[in-house]
Amino acid sequence: MSIEQLRNKAKVALLDGKYKKALEFFEELHQADPNDLRTHVKLAELREKTGDTAAAIKDYIAIANTYAEQGFVVQAIAINKIILRLDPSRTEVKDRLKELSSERGDDWAISTLGPSDSVKAMDISGKDRAKLSFERMPLLSGLSGDELESFMDSLELREVSAREYIYHRGETGDHLYLIGMGSVGLEAAIASGKNRVYSRLGEGDFFGEHAFMSRTKHHDEAMAETDTSVLMINRETFDAWVKKYPAIQATVEEFYRNRVLARILAITPVFEGVPTDARLALSEKFQLKSFAGGEKVVEEGEAGNTFYLIRSGHVAVSTRGMGAQGESIALGRMGEGAFFGEVSLLTDKPRTATVTADGDVELMELTRDDFNDIVASHPSVLKVVEAYQKQRVQDTIKTLMRSKPK
Repeated sequence: MSIEQLRNKAKVALLDGKYKKALEFFEELHQADPNDLRTHVKLAELREKTGDTAAAIKDYIAIANTYAEQGFVVQAIAINKIILRLDPSRTEVKDRLKELSSERGDDWAISTLGPSDSVKAMDISGKDRAKLSFERMPLLSGLSGDELESFMDSLELREVSAREYIYHRGETGDHLYLIGMGSVGLEAAIASGKNRVYSRLGEGDFFGEHAFMSRTKHHDEAMAETDTSVLMINRETFDAWVKKYPAIQATVEEFYRNRVLARILAITPVFEGVPTDARLALSEKFQLKSFAGGEKVVEEGEAGNTFYLIRSGHVAVSTRGMGAQGESIALGRMGEGAFFGEVSLLTDKPRTATVTADGDVELMELTRDDFNDIVASHPSVLKVVEAYQKQRVQDTIKTLMRSKPK
């Protein structure tokens, strides 16, 4: 039987809940490729499910030690938590992690590359590993020895089944989450009320930072796309950690700022027909612009060469009326995910309205050239913008007619 056939039979057995049969298939898969850590993890899980706890612990220890030796620290910590759940006396993995961190220094945690990439990862030079560690594992930078042990002890393990939600919209954000094993999709609600994935995360990535940092409720949802082990950091631990390493807070906030744009692109109707991966690539074309309350973003009558998405805050839209002395007439207010500036981009005419920051506002600016590049690759964007432009012209005319003196 080929490896692919074995994998298919194992998957079917798992879906049918036939764990003993699935265990047999995964034992064969592990024998065929002992270095495939994902298969080894699934084998250990099935040993636990079928009651062979001692064998499961043995497998988990071997897996965790391999992760630790190769520098996949978050994965090793997650497996260590599972081991301690099964037998609190088995602390050898935690001890080894502590030793490795002391021996290798601050940059020993090399990456969050998946286990399938581990052979490639082992070819990375020591200098490059340190660089990769800083870029991919910023939340572990600087932790070693007793500090790492204390941090590990403070983490709470949560094991989540595939398609299960880790948190829902409206729930309080009391934890920051680290993915130990598996993958997670972050979902935002679009205009239709349905959810759309705006970011897919893998092992070592963290999420939940918006509600956690702002001490508010989650405005999006997080779902495990595969069976996932999540490490949860509570607020007390994080606050103590930030006191010692202030740069960590800046790291989390920077990740949040980048992730917000991915979310905005997902919920904005303009980009509804653009695939997720392409939307993430588009985000690089936008420039962040900030405006204070009362500041004009665009003014009616001026030339317009840019298009704006509202990342946070609100703007007020107005136009000069048709009555005496051309008084200003309010056309509406827009918030997160809304866009404006499309009329000048489409018609090459001056701005048809004035847009003013209603309180502090963050906007994502797109130039005419970049807009045209996007439209060339994704024609659906132009169709949506044109439809919105026509509707807005009609709405403006209605508002002006209502305000016209009788």
